[in-house]
Order: sequence, then structure tokens, then C-alpha cells
Amino acid sequence: MDTQKITSELLASGLTQQELASMAKCSQSLISALLRGERGTRLSFEIGNRLIRLHKRRCAKRKDEAEVIAA
Repeated sequence: MDTQKITSELLASGLTQQELASMAKCSQSLISALLRGERGTRLSFEIGNRLIRLHKRRCAKRKDEAEVIAA
């Protein structure tokens, strides 16, 4: 999964760009650039890893909840 999609899904989970930036320990402008697809290949390992971990925690939980509701 690319950083643009990860970032987009995290924001769809209810986070603001500023909240996501704070959790990922980066700037809001970086989050904005990721959404525009401008920084995906030049992302530091640490920030990329934080985004992936946040995505696994927040978005996997939302997917599980959606499946329960649909059933």
C-alpha cells in the first residue's frame, strides 16, 4: 500500500491532518504533500513506519467494525 492511500485512509478514519502529523511526529505540510502524492518515495523510514503502524491500528479496527455491521 502506498503512502498516499495510507494517509488518505487515516484521515477518513476521523483524524485531521494536524492530529495525524502529531501522531506520526512530522509536519502537517508533509501529510498534505503525501495526500497529493508528492513525497511518497522520499519519506523517512521512521515516519513511514509510524504511518503504517497507525494505519494498522486505526483502519484495521474500522474494517472489522464495518464487517460486523454488514453481517
